[in-house]
Amino acid sequence: MTISCARTDIDPAAPDCERREGSGEPDSGWNEVQELNRVQACMKEHVLGLTHGPATEAATYQIRSGGSFLRARLALASGHSFGRSIEYRVAAAAACELIHNASLVHDDLSDGDEQRRGKATVWRQFGEDVALCTGDLLLCAAFGVAAELETPEESRALTQQLSRLTSCTIVGQSREVASSHDQHLPGLRQYLETTSAKTVPLIELPLMSGVVAARADAVTQAGIVRLARSVGLAYQIIDDLDDLTEETPALHPFHAWHHHRPVGQRSAGARFRRATQHAFAALNRAQRALDELERHAVGGLAGRLQPLLSQLESRAIAHRRTGSDEGGAALHGVSQQQ
Repeated sequence: MTISCARTDIDPAAPDCERREGSGEPDSGWNEVQELNRVQACMKEHVLGLTHGPATEAATYQIRSGGSFLRARLALASGHSFGRSIEYRVAAAAACELIHNASLVHDDLSDGDEQRRGKATVWRQFGEDVALCTGDLLLCAAFGVAAELETPEESRALTQQLSRLTSCTIVGQSREVASSHDQHLPGLRQYLETTSAKTVPLIELPLMSGVVAARADAVTQAGIVRLARSVGLAYQIIDDLDDLTEETPALHPFHAWHHHRPVGQRSAGARFRRATQHAFAALNRAQRALDELERHAVGGLAGRLQPLLSQLESRAIAHRRTGSDEGGAALHGVSQQQ
C-alpha cells in the first residue's frame, strides 16, 4: 500500500502540534502549523498501515503523545531553504520524527523511566518486550516513509542519511549504556563525546535532509554539520535541566547535572549556572555557523531557524534564573547526587 504524505485534509487545530503563527517566518509559502499537521498524519498513517498487533498499538500510543516536533521543524526548514517539494519536506520530517520516537521508546526502556510527556512510557504501559519491538517498528516505519517518495534520487538520498545517522545514534547510545555499569562517573571529555555521539546525529539528520536532496556543495554540508553539533549539545544540556525536579530519581552517569559542578561547590544553583554557561556557548557557536551558512547563500535558513534557536535560548535563560535564585532549595535531593 502506498501512503501519501502530502494530504491537505488535516485538522488545522490538531492538539499536539505546537502553533507557531506570528513567529516571523520569512516567506508566504511557510505555513509551519499546516505542514506539521501533515507530518503527524504521515507518521500515523505509516504506523496504522502496518500489520496490527501489540507493537502497532504501542507505536500509535507513542506518536500520539505529542512533543515539541523539533526535528520535524528542522527538516521542514531545511526543505524550504533548499527548494524541496511539500511531499519531500513532509516525508523527511515524518521520517526524522519516527526515528526520534523510536529512540525515546528504547531510551525509556534502558533508563527505566516511567513517565514521558505526562503519560506512562511505552514499556510501563505495554511491557518491556513490546516496547523493544515498538522501537524497532518505528525505525522500520521511518524507512518506509523514505522508500515511498516518488522521486528515486530523493528517496535514495533520504534513505542513505537515515541509515548513516541512525546508525551513529545507536552506536552513541551503546557507549552510554556500556558505561553505565562503571563504578565511577565518566570524565568531562567522555561526557561530551558520548553526548554528541548520541544526540547530534538526530539533529544533523533533519538539517541535512534538504541539503542532500538538493545536492548542495561540500562547504554547505560542512556548515550544516557544525550547526548540528552546536545545537545538539545545547539541546541536550537544556533538555537534561528541564527534567530536574525535587522528585527526580537517580540520574544516569551521562546526565548534564553530573558534569557541571564547579570545583568546591555542591549547590544546585552553581551547577545550573555552569550548565547554562555551557549551553549558551554552544548556542553562540550555532549562531555563528548559521550566519556563515547565510553568507554562503543558503536562502532563508537563518530566518527559519532563528525562532528555534531563540526558544532554546529562552529555556536556558529560565534555568540560569533558577541558578541565580539558588533553586537548590527545591532541588536539594538532586544537588546531593554526585
